[in-house]
Amino acid sequence: MSDVYTDQMTRQSSEIKRLEEQFDLMTANIGYILHPSVVASLPENPRVADIGTGTGRFLLRLRTSYPDAILDGSDISTALYPPKESLPRNVTLTVLDAKQPFPEDLHGKYDLVHVRLLVAAMLPEEWDTVVRNLCLLLKPGGYLQWEECDFIGVKYIRGKVDSSVDSARFIGYAFRDALRERFQHGWSTLPKNMTDAGLTSVVSDIVSSDRLPETRDKLTITGMQAIFSWARLMTERGVEGSLSNKELDSLEKKVHEEDIKSGCYVRYDIYVFCGQKPLK
Repeated sequence: MSDVYTDQMTRQSSEIKRLEEQFDLMTANIGYILHPSVVASLPENPRVADIGTGTGRFLLRLRTSYPDAILDGSDISTALYPPKESLPRNVTLTVLDAKQPFPEDLHGKYDLVHVRLLVAAMLPEEWDTVVRNLCLLLKPGGYLQWEECDFIGVKYIRGKVDSSVDSARFIGYAFRDALRERFQHGWSTLPKNMTDAGLTSVVSDIVSSDRLPETRDKLTITGMQAIFSWARLMTERGVEGSLSNKELDSLEKKVHEEDIKSGCYVRYDIYVFCGQKPLK
């Protein structure tokens, strides 16, 4: 399995808390965990696949609404999985690569296939293939729901008249530019990918990451944790242009103690895409 995610990011256990908090904050701003069109289509006890499941957060959150559903998560790595013995009886986590054809015994098995934030793990030419692979998992009438963000259009905003933003913008835009080729896709391409794969009733919902003011600080902090994790990985690997650990320590302190503390926060658009597999 080729894991391009680790070209730029890490799967250390220290990431678990950040990823779960990020999931919850994004979900709060979206306003739902499942799009209304998906909810309307699901049976009482659906079979659901979460692809790129990470910590399994989506499935565990969804279980509160569908306690008797069959909930299957998969990822290319088990590094972020909770202990198997801690999982509810109806939640199963396995290793699968969405860029490769899924086993035929999984074809046509799911009422819902869900994906969130795979952009850092996707090369531009891989989107069509992955969407087509996921569509094969759906039952006739089943839905694919996929959330991605427009990190190309990210902004670091003054929340107050005297807020400072320079350090956050510096490291934030460095991260954006380093992953620009990947960040240009997904949010801008998924409706066409879904339609080309044969899905119908494709809908798009867009919400700002700062819709709920009370989430702004925490979402900015979790975002910066990811960005500095990336920056330190680049330093460790000796990537040209990367900052020294001492420089990163100083910059990270300024981001938190000057920028975020003074009211600087991040804003980007969150996209939710849904498409339905035809009944025939």
